[in-house]
Amino acid sequence: MDSLTIVNSWRNPYRFAAPLRRFFRSRRFRGFRELYASSHTIADIGGDPNLWDLIGRKDGVIIVNIWAPPNFGGVAYVLGDGCQLPFGDRSIDLAFSNSAIEHVGSFANQSQFAAELLRVGMKIYCQTPCRLFPVDPHLGALFLHWLPRRCLTPWVLRFLTLNGWLFGRSYDYDVTWLSKRQLRRLFPGCAIRTERFLGLPKSFVVTS
Repeated sequence: MDSLTIVNSWRNPYRFAAPLRRFFRSRRFRGFRELYASSHTIADIGGDPNLWDLIGRKDGVIIVNIWAPPNFGGVAYVLGDGCQLPFGDRSIDLAFSNSAIEHVGSFANQSQFAAELLRVGMKIYCQTPCRLFPVDPHLGALFLHWLPRRCLTPWVLRFLTLNGWLFGRSYDYDVTWLSKRQLRRLFPGCAIRTERFLGLPKSFVVTS
């Protein structure tokens, strides 16, 4: 491996963060395949094939996203908007979303996203990070996401975050955080579990 390859490997944020992402995802999805074995169709809204490699299931999985990767990873892929899903009412055994609802924009958009999950899914699974956790996974930075949005200037996002240094540019910060109270409004009647790390709330998982 030459020096340029080593540098590019180091600067690739996805490769750099892969072990950490795998660790947390492995904890989150331990037993998931067995728990949802009876779900013959799973629509992953805003997802990517790598997660299903980790879970160990591809049969019956349909990924819906506004962009398509060069390699679908052996799963079905549909270009579509999570706020307007191309499925009939209750036509999907499990409407699934992992770390996507915080990226769809305003609370009104999030409400529509949640309504679509509830509409098409016989069951739902929706995970979103918790703002109370001191590390923002989108930035790779401590505490910055606790500041008012106006403080997250391009300079701050470029030079005070791990993400900025690895990408060599500022992150287009599109995150709209959701509290547990807001999730109860979006998903009435659903169970909400708090995922913790070192005793701190790291994310919320909504299921029905």
